Amino acid sequence: MRGADPRSHATRTFHVNLIPFSKQYLRLHEALPFGLRNADGRLLLAAGQRVDSSARLDELLREPLFADEAESSDWRRRLAATVDAMIRRNSSLKVIAEARPDKVDAQTSEAEHALGEQITAVVMGLDAALRDPLADPGAVDRLMQLRLRAHGLRQRRFDDVVYHGIYAAGQSTERYSSRHALLCAVVSGEAAGLLGWSEPTTTALEQAALTMNVTMRRLQDLLAATETEITPDMRRQIDGHAADGARLLAEAGVTDTLWLDIVRRHHDDSQRAWALAALDEAGRAARLLRRVDIFTAKLSRRAARTPMSPVQAAREACLGADGRPDEIGGVLLKAMGMYPPGSFVELASGERGIVAARGVRANQPLVAALVSASGSVLGEPLLRDTAEARHAVRSAVPPHSVRVVPPHDRVLALAA
Repeated sequence: MRGADPRSHATRTFHVNLIPFSKQYLRLHEALPFGLRNADGRLLLAAGQRVDSSARLDELLREPLFADEAESSDWRRRLAATVDAMIRRNSSLKVIAEARPDKVDAQTSEAEHALGEQITAVVMGLDAALRDPLADPGAVDRLMQLRLRAHGLRQRRFDDVVYHGIYAAGQSTERYSSRHALLCAVVSGEAAGLLGWSEPTTTALEQAALTMNVTMRRLQDLLAATETEITPDMRRQIDGHAADGARLLAEAGVTDTLWLDIVRRHHDDSQRAWALAALDEAGRAARLLRRVDIFTAKLSRRAARTPMSPVQAAREACLGADGRPDEIGGVLLKAMGMYPPGSFVELASGERGIVAARGVRANQPLVAALVSASGSVLGEPLLRDTAEARHAVRSAVPPHSVRVVPPHDRVLALAA
């Protein structure tokens, strides 16, 4: 249960990338934003937990201490920046030895770091928080903080976050589960806003999106990265992960029943014939999350297949039997566009490029042309408004057909 002594989990084995932790930064009554472990990976002090007695401090200091590289990366970066600033001010060695990372808020972080770095930080933080929530009393609090960071990014730069998410999904399977969860949270939150849903509902939906695959995170990463045959045990894990995930989150300390209910029902399609208005709050949110999950997964690379065309993905996830989008499908098309940011297209001019942002209509995005009609790489990306007939989208194209690594900062600056 959340709040339990982490030492009670001494028999657990953790597969993390451990790096040494300098003992000078462990002090009485001061919490660290990441867990401390011994050389075997056993959790000694959970993230956010204070050392409240000298005896406990002495006990911890008697053996080498380690931290998860991903989980502690932001803290270490901020510590290095603080020390560097002290050195430039010619501070004494005693003062430098007392250094602590400067505190930063979401707005400061955004000003200091490129968007891609911010997204990667959230993905790695999510990966760490979902690793074993039962063994980490601070996991649920960190998940809620990560949700706030993702929510802030969506509100300020939705197109840009989707651009990075879709592009990464089409290029790599690395940390697939956490990257997919973040993209689902961002898209679900945007769609919920378009539907006019309340803030508590949207919050629970975003939290559910980040945590819906908590019990099959490692399996999801494995299946994305390798052509692994699914065994009966894997099939049972896949089939039960929604209910298992809700149960694990409750045991870890989640008390928001709506969050838990959405996770539990995010694969339930038993009420597919019901109108959206006929569903309860959790049912509506779960239906939206299910469709977002399907849509974005189809746009992702797997070891066994290339990403699906956005048009085909939209047809399968957003359109009904009559070929028209239903209420959820229509909102998803409005939120993402027929050609989502980060996907690749060919224009009527013969140019090929990457979608930089949504346009006025779902099928008329803003595109950064990267390759000329003759097939030569353009020196600089050129912005094309596909609402103009000469630059209209001719078709979606697979990522590997545009043999150019887009200069992401310049592409997004063009769209801005």
